[in-house]
Amino acid sequence: MSRKLLLVILIIAIATRFFMLTARPMDHDESIHAYLSYVLLKDHSYRYDPAFHGPFLYFATAGLFAVFGDSEFTARLLPVIFSLIAIIVAFEFRRWIGKGALLFTFIMLFSPSILYYSRYLRNDIIVLACFLVVIYSYFRYLECKKERFVYLGVLAFTIMLCSKENAYIYLAIFLSYVLLKRFFKGFGFKGFDLKNLRIVCVSTLIFVTIFTFLYTAGFSDWSGLERATVGAVEYWIKMHEIRDHWKPIYYYSLMLISYEFLPLFLAIVSVPEFVERIRSGKASDFEKFVAYWTVMTLIAYHVLSHKVPWLIVHIVTPIALFGSLYVEELDERIRFKNFRVFRVILAILAIATIYTSFYVTYIDYNDAVNQMLIYIQVQPSAVELAKRIIYLYKHNHSIVVFEPSNDYWPLPWYLRHYPIPFMSKGNVNGFEYVVTSERSIGLVNGKVLGRYEIRPFYYMVLIKTK
Repeated sequence: MSRKLLLVILIIAIATRFFMLTARPMDHDESIHAYLSYVLLKDHSYRYDPAFHGPFLYFATAGLFAVFGDSEFTARLLPVIFSLIAIIVAFEFRRWIGKGALLFTFIMLFSPSILYYSRYLRNDIIVLACFLVVIYSYFRYLECKKERFVYLGVLAFTIMLCSKENAYIYLAIFLSYVLLKRFFKGFGFKGFDLKNLRIVCVSTLIFVTIFTFLYTAGFSDWSGLERATVGAVEYWIKMHEIRDHWKPIYYYSLMLISYEFLPLFLAIVSVPEFVERIRSGKASDFEKFVAYWTVMTLIAYHVLSHKVPWLIVHIVTPIALFGSLYVEELDERIRFKNFRVFRVILAILAIATIYTSFYVTYIDYNDAVNQMLIYIQVQPSAVELAKRIIYLYKHNHSIVVFEPSNDYWPLPWYLRHYPIPFMSKGNVNGFEYVVTSERSIGLVNGKVLGRYEIRPFYYMVLIKTK
């Protein structure tokens, strides 16, 4: 029965992830990620830069391009695949939380933030899915002591660390939990037999091989290892200090209230139950870990000054898992004269969640002004501009994209198949047409033929110079 249910869940997941997958224009960051993956495929060129996050996304996307072609659909396949992995693992958590895993799976399916960013070429869903695999592997190993779960967990953690720098936050949370657990239970030495030695050796081999290969770009850039460790941490500490993408401390709280009210409600009403189970000594290690993960995540992301909407998925997930721990207990406790109030509230919030998720994902997906979940989304007119440039090029007109600040994304992605020059300085008088930002219009002499909104409040213009 559970396998049939999982199949139904996967069908729903595939439908929600693939429906209208290419309707939304490639966003600023998406276009950079896709373009760098395309360059990696065509020129075999890659160099890790913390500003653009880890290499796994680029190598994996380049591989997908090689198999399926370089399109918007293919570019978004990687986050879709990992979102499906996250849903499968969420369902498998039922061995520790019973029916609560179904509610957790529901949230992983229909959470507005998780659904939206499961269709968005970023690293966050990859990191999130991998950490769920780490959790599953860790607790399964504690149960059965089978080595394959160690290797699966190490592989997942390696992919995380090769995907995005906030994986170090996950690593710190996981390791600190394990150390605290050992501290309170006492440090005992059980000996170091051949099995343990094999586990250490194989785990090290998995990690070192993948981590080194990806960050050195196939062993061609050994300085990438320094940038991947010390350099990455230094870079993001600097971003925190200069308050890059700064938002007030309550930024994510507002997002949770606006979009993720279902897991937020569940987490809040679960707190008394958790406290009672801790006091009575009934709380399992799984419950304790989920609570620890939730608290540490809330602290970390609220304190960091760098706040962007896609990071909300890292907050929603532990909150949702914590809120799913005691579904059956809450169903018994929250009632009025045998009327199951909890179920009614849950149903209302679930329906509201699906509505909100579908509205943001399939209807209002370009509204970066009124939707907190959407960040400086590229507008359809940017695609129109790209088509206009291609049209002029195909009709033998010389054209250049000239922008002193290199603020021309997503055009390089949309123009990747055509040798359109991009310039930030120099003389453009030799070109018949110039595309530039509206703020740089005074640097180009000619007649403005069109004005295109690239993202909210930022415009580019097409100028005929001759």
